[in-house]
Order: sequence, then structure tokens, then C-alpha cells
Amino acid sequence: MPKVFEFITAERLKGFLRQYFNAFGGEVFFLGASKDVLVKFPEDAREVELDARPVFLRDSPIGYVAMQKGRPGSLDFIAENLSNVIEMGYEIESLSGEVARNYEELSLLWGISSRLGSGLDVDRICRVLAEEVMNLCPSTNVSVMLAVEIPHGDAGASCLKSPAPSKEPLPAFKKILVPKVSLGKDASRASTMTFSTEGGLLGHVFDTKEALTVCDVSEDSRFEGFPYSVIRILIVPMVSEGAVVGMIAANDKLNGEEYYSPEIKLLTSVASECATSIKKALLYDEIREMLFRTAEAFSFAIDAKDPYTYGHSKRVSRIAEAVAEKLLLPPDTITWIRLAALLHDIGKIGVPEDILHNAGKLVPDAMERMKEHPCIGAKMIENIKRFREVARWICHHHEHYDGSGYPSGLKGEDIPLPSRIITIADTFDALTTDRPYRKGLTKEDAMRIMREERGTRLDPAVFDCFEWIATYF
Repeated sequence: MPKVFEFITAERLKGFLRQYFNAFGGEVFFLGASKDVLVKFPEDAREVELDARPVFLRDSPIGYVAMQKGRPGSLDFIAENLSNVIEMGYEIESLSGEVARNYEELSLLWGISSRLGSGLDVDRICRVLAEEVMNLCPSTNVSVMLAVEIPHGDAGASCLKSPAPSKEPLPAFKKILVPKVSLGKDASRASTMTFSTEGGLLGHVFDTKEALTVCDVSEDSRFEGFPYSVIRILIVPMVSEGAVVGMIAANDKLNGEEYYSPEIKLLTSVASECATSIKKALLYDEIREMLFRTAEAFSFAIDAKDPYTYGHSKRVSRIAEAVAEKLLLPPDTITWIRLAALLHDIGKIGVPEDILHNAGKLVPDAMERMKEHPCIGAKMIENIKRFREVARWICHHHEHYDGSGYPSGLKGEDIPLPSRIITIADTFDALTTDRPYRKGLTKEDAMRIMREERGTRLDPAVFDCFEWIATYF
């Protein structure tokens, strides 16, 4: 089909020739690039002694308009008018295509945002990203890699190319790219590869922050080499606030085609959207890790007051976390239970050491002082807005299922579930570790005692769950 018909239909072109015929009273022809007649009006017009003028689109001729000789003014006007008409149609078509592409991009980004939700789970974000890339450009392999900072000189990374020797002192840390999620034929191999950001194709993309596609990696000396066969490759950086947080690497489309510009543009937008979420998630993980390190420091400081209980809070936290996971509680809830268990005895900072170290039975006054530690611990952290619920769990970790505990005498389901979980973890560790007044019991003896307290001191459902996993502690 002649090129002109990519921009205007034959029927519409004939309509314009009819109008020119009516206006100027002469037969009108439209000729192709080789000046063969494509459309004419009227249909019985004779193709003799024609004079032609080129019709342009974006300064390039796409055909000719012709009339019988002797009508130069009319012919010049028709050629210019028809050029403008076809140019306008082209602009409208281009604009329509751009609108359609923008709509597709916005729809895709909206879909990704909906899938990501408000969660801050790096693994989940990377998996959503890898799946979307595979959907957009079905490829042999797709990997989402994150930029990780490690001390300079660390060994154990594959596919690393060292930079050229330099007299400049090396920085203390360097960044490498580590796969977080890999999909496709060679996913298991891809998940083991590690790349330097200081050279190679990925290093180039890391520096330029721009997507790169190579049609044949064997002809590009920068290619680092993958642990599987690669011919074509697409690398898209994930950039947030000017920093590269990771890369997308896809290779060899399943249909055998190369990676095209519209696909690369779309993937760049997707990568940017996910990069922002990943950066937030990584920051959240960093803050959470710092929070737990601080909580561990507090718990060890409290445990250190009594050599018999040193490490107790961390062990209780580990058991409580395992029970919460077995109960299939939401991940966020499990995280807060782990924190509450770490801090469950923080209130003992307000209990005199002579009471904590007492090797015998506590007198009533001393026992009352000891019973204050859950409330003291809760008051220490309840003014931190995010810790208010954790404070409540700490406050009630010495309540008994039958209502005989302290400080409030809560019973059954009125006791917060996290408190009931911590009670069981606390009880098991207390029974199996040495104390001033007795040696630690065997696991079997501890479980026998706890079974006897099932339904009285301990929540029966939570205990049954704990019993399933007790062999691991």
C-alpha cells in the first residue's frame, strides 16, 4: 500500500479531489512516489499532459497532486492545502497514539500502585515489579536487583570486575547489585549472581541512570557475563530522588524480537514507581532494625542486673515470635509482639536488686514490689504513640487465663492475645533456665508443668500451638 494511505484514507483523499474539482473546474489527480495515478476525480478523467506538484509531510514528499497543464496557480494552492490537511491528520493521529500510550502507562502504574498498596515489604515490591516486567516484555529471564553497600575488599561475589588500580585511597564501602527476585528459565542461577557497580554494562547504567539495551552482548566488551546464556539484554535503573536503588535486567524476549523504545519508556516509568516504594521500605527496615537493636540493648541492660536471667528477654522474644507465626498472625502484629517480648521485663529497672537476687521466697512486701514491674514497664513506653498497644501487652503479661494473675486480674479473652503469647514464652524460659532458688528444669519437665497449668494460668489454645513447636527450643 502506498505510504500516503498511512496518513489519509483513499476515500477521504478522493473527497478532497472532488472539492478541488468543484472549486477550480479541472480534473484532479493524486500520484504516487513514482508518479503513477493512485486517485483521481472524476473517475473518467484522462491522464494526458499533466502538470504535478509535490505534497509534503514533515518536509518529505509523499506523493504528487496533478492537473492538466495550464492551471499553475490552482495546482500550487491544491498542493499546499493538501499538504496541510495530511499534516494535520498526522498530528491528530500522533496525538491520539500518545494519549493512548499515556493512558496505558497510567493504567499500568495505577495497577502496580494498587498491588503494592501501602505495604513496606521489599520482597513483595520486587516480586510485583518482576512480574509486571515479565508481563510487559515476556522474556527468558527477568531479575530485580538491589544496590547493597558492603565493605571494600569483601570477597564472595560472583561476576565482579575490579576497577583499574588507582593511587587514590579506596572508599571504606562499595556498592554491589544483588538479585532480590528472579523469574524465568534460569531463575535459580540468576538468584546467585552478584555484580559490581564500578564497571560493565550494569555499572554503566548505574552511573548514567538511563536504561540500556544491547542487541548482541557478544559484541559489547562491557558485558560482565551471566551464569547462563544471554544474547539480547535490557537493563533499566530504579531511580529514586536521584539515587539508583537497584536494577531490572531482562534478557531475550520470548518472541525473538528486540526491546523497543515504547517498552523501555514504559518500564522506566514502572521502575521509577517501584524505586520510590523500595526506598521507603528500605528506610522502614533500617529504622525498624535500629528500633530492635535499641530494644535489645534495653533488655540486655535489664537482664544484666541478674546473671541468672541474662539473655532471658531475647529468648522469650524468639519463642513468642515463633508462636505468633504458628498462629498465622499478620506480619506487622508479629513484629510488634517480638518487640513487646524483648521489653516485657523492662519495668524491673524499678525493682531493687536485693529483691531480684533473692534466693528464697519473697516476703509479701517484696512480692508486691516485684508485681509492680509490668506496670512500670508499660508506663516507661506508653507515651511513645506507636508503643501504646505494646505497653498494654507488657502491662498484662502476668495475667492468668483463669483471672488469678496481676496487675488487673483479667480473665480469658479479656487478656490481649500478645500478652497470652508472651506469658507462655516467659514461663517456658523461666522454667528451663537456672534461677537463684533452683536449677533449670529439663524441657520435658517444663512441658509437664505447663500442661498442668493449661486452662488455669495459660491460654489452652495458645499453649497447644506452642506445644507443636516446643521441640525447636
